[in-house]
Amino acid sequence: MDVSVIGISPEAVEIYRYFLRHRGEGVDSVPEALGLDPDLVESTVDTLGRLGLLDLHDRHRVVATEPRIGIERLVEKRLNELNAEVLRVLAARDAISVFMEDKQEGERAATALDIERVEGADRVRQRLDDLAFFSYKETLCLHPGGPFSRVMIESALPLDTRSLRRGLSIKGVYHPKALEDAFMLSYLRELVSLGGEVRITEQPMDRMLIYDRSVAVVPIDPKESARGALLVREPGLVSQLVIYFEGMWKSAVDLREFIEPSTEQPLLSEMEQRVLEVMATADKDEIAARELDISVRTYRRYVADLMARLGAVNRFQAALRAKEENWI
Repeated sequence: MDVSVIGISPEAVEIYRYFLRHRGEGVDSVPEALGLDPDLVESTVDTLGRLGLLDLHDRHRVVATEPRIGIERLVEKRLNELNAEVLRVLAARDAISVFMEDKQEGERAATALDIERVEGADRVRQRLDDLAFFSYKETLCLHPGGPFSRVMIESALPLDTRSLRRGLSIKGVYHPKALEDAFMLSYLRELVSLGGEVRITEQPMDRMLIYDRSVAVVPIDPKESARGALLVREPGLVSQLVIYFEGMWKSAVDLREFIEPSTEQPLLSEMEQRVLEVMATADKDEIAARELDISVRTYRRYVADLMARLGAVNRFQAALRAKEENWI
């Protein structure tokens, strides 16, 4: 029985229970009955008296307060204290407006362009996470390079999923080189299935991200993006970058049109073909993933995507339909 949350020590509990069982006993009887130090008993009894759990008008005939009254009174007192503490903590939010005023004053006083330099991959990734979290309308992306790393994909997908479920729009233009990796292709397909829009272009383009058409992120050095990024908030510059994105978007081809042949037979990557083959032979996902040298999570994502494209309700049916469609 833990009632320490309402300010009662274990010794206090034992003494309170003693007087509940021995109504009318005196304080002097407690040390011998419970084997406690007399000084500790005296101080603890005084505490119980202040808390209203013991009536100490006559220390030779102590009366314990009815538990439903005494304990409930302490619980209510503690709840009031906690509520007051919560209100004090929430009041700290009022400081946000003060800090924002300071920030805006500093921005008005600044004469330089509103461009922030962020160096280091970890710091850039953290700033991108923050921008994605606080976006409320859309994210625009131009990616001229090859596929993301597996680590990048696994960190980006939860952020993209959260944004799309919040009703944000995500548009991305990628180079065909990005589709050469099975993991990247699976990631882009999943992005589309969640409501994102993906297009492909072979035209040269500059790498960038734009959040809510108010913040643009471009590399410090286009030839070495790992050096860091520039966060641009100048409205005039951001507006021009949005126009540049829209031009690339209009000239690009939808992902599904790019990867689907005219016969409407889905184009399978080498990894997807291997997954289909292993699905028909492996008994467990762990065995299949180990055979393909991928994680179990990635294997299951492939399986779910293939089953959806085949219209299969289970893996056995998916393997049969894959053979009927000459996918394997």
